[in-house]
Amino acid sequence: MKKILLMLGLAMAQAAFGQAPQYSEKSSPYEGIKVQRGFVFSGYRVDPSANVDTGFGWDINYSSVALNGGVATKKFGESALRPSSRDNPNPIVDEERVNNVYFGTGFSRIIQFQYGYGNHGDVLRLRSDFNFRAIADFFQDKHTPKRQLTLADRLTFTYSLEEYLDDDEEAFDNFTWGIGLLF
Repeated sequence: MKKILLMLGLAMAQAAFGQAPQYSEKSSPYEGIKVQRGFVFSGYRVDPSANVDTGFGWDINYSSVALNGGVATKKFGESALRPSSRDNPNPIVDEERVNNVYFGTGFSRIIQFQYGYGNHGDVLRLRSDFNFRAIADFFQDKHTPKRQLTLADRLTFTYSLEEYLDDDEEAFDNFTWGIGLLF
């Protein structure tokens, strides 16, 4: 009991008269990280591997330092903006809507490896969201706060390559490219 009281007394004396701790707390868990995190809202062109017209799609993708995820919807084949230009398009893919949810890892928005699942089964996706401000900040070793980003700083170019894992869905394999905004 005497040892406990002595230890408690020493702890109280050090707290009252001792020095402040020799460490400093970070104000944010991402302090010192130079990559921009956030959502990218994108619209893009879908170039399928099947014999079908180019499609279009929309998605929302979030990326942090090492984790990312998102949702996407794509429509293959003829669009409302232009008539069909292919003879005998693949009937499995033509005018088909594909909806997927993705989760993955990578390095910020620069390179993302994602696994997804949707109405046409499992899919692997390699994605990159190229943003000039993020690249410039990374190489200049600085961080521009989001509240200071202009519309031009938020402009993001999106590229992705998808491979559907089910054998009967490989006609949906595609490459997409488009433009988006970082939020």
